[in-house]
Amino acid sequence: MIKRIASTLLALSLGIATAHASIACHGKFFNPVSDPNWNDGYPITVAGASIGGNSNPPMMHENAICSCPTPYGQMPGVGITYWQPSYLAEVERTGGCFASLGGKELFPNYEELDSGQQISGDMTKGNPGNVFMNVHWYKYPLFAVMDLFSGLACRMVGGFDLADMTEVESSWNVAGWSSITNPIGILFANPVGQVSCIPDAIASSLGYPLDLEFWCGGTTGVVYPLNGMAQASNGPDDTNMHDLYKYMLRDSGVGLLLATIGPWATCHPAYLPQWIKSQYRIDPVGPIPLKGSPIVVGETPFRWDGHPPAVTPVDTSNTFLIWVGTQCCAF
Repeated sequence: MIKRIASTLLALSLGIATAHASIACHGKFFNPVSDPNWNDGYPITVAGASIGGNSNPPMMHENAICSCPTPYGQMPGVGITYWQPSYLAEVERTGGCFASLGGKELFPNYEELDSGQQISGDMTKGNPGNVFMNVHWYKYPLFAVMDLFSGLACRMVGGFDLADMTEVESSWNVAGWSSITNPIGILFANPVGQVSCIPDAIASSLGYPLDLEFWCGGTTGVVYPLNGMAQASNGPDDTNMHDLYKYMLRDSGVGLLLATIGPWATCHPAYLPQWIKSQYRIDPVGPIPLKGSPIVVGETPFRWDGHPPAVTPVDTSNTFLIWVGTQCCAF
């Protein structure tokens, strides 16, 4: 009897140790030189002449000769479009863990927000088939941080800055609060809404997400409700991307992410109540950086040129570099 109790206690202790190890803080320092997929920066268009490969979304266009209002009247300029790395996002399974800072658990008192995410896709926190993840959002104007293209018009300025962490936000951690702050989600978070996302899933897989279907995240389905709970679908890469979309749509609604392409952004970024999905390219840089063709919002991980998963059996969190399409009328 004593041996049986001892063996049971040993098994429990090993199970607890294994569970603790599975949600340990993992990561590596983001390398701004080798980790980004620099192919995401193309094409660059100046006065109608295009440089580099890839293609721009249909709405991303600037006339060869443009003009914008100034205090001194209309000022003529040269139209430029390009892509710039602007934000870094960690979709993290361990509360308070910062993967891109070397896997440091800077805030150790958020264990209750740890996810049960596993590499197999068996992810739970409260409801079977669901996974809960937190997002850490950094302003990372990489061109400015690395002092690149200093003469480039409309380049995002500033330095590295941790802008947000969802561990401290009840609207992200509590489902009821997210429904109150974004009641429009009730219209879409249902089977009819899921069916309506089929066209966006097809278009995203072809490289052209449908901006009008703002409630959709391509192959990941309906983005609402805007909290950290996502449905476990095609593995951690896909599920982490879904949580990233939730965060980006939420920040667009409150004016923290502005529209940078389209007719409303000819002279400067503009506020729109919903996000413009086609203005973003998602670059998985951790734990395994992926290279190849640009990844658009909603594209299935099975089409990523880097051959996912971008995660590892030990680390199922993701770090994404967000490239933003930019229109500019350069004086």
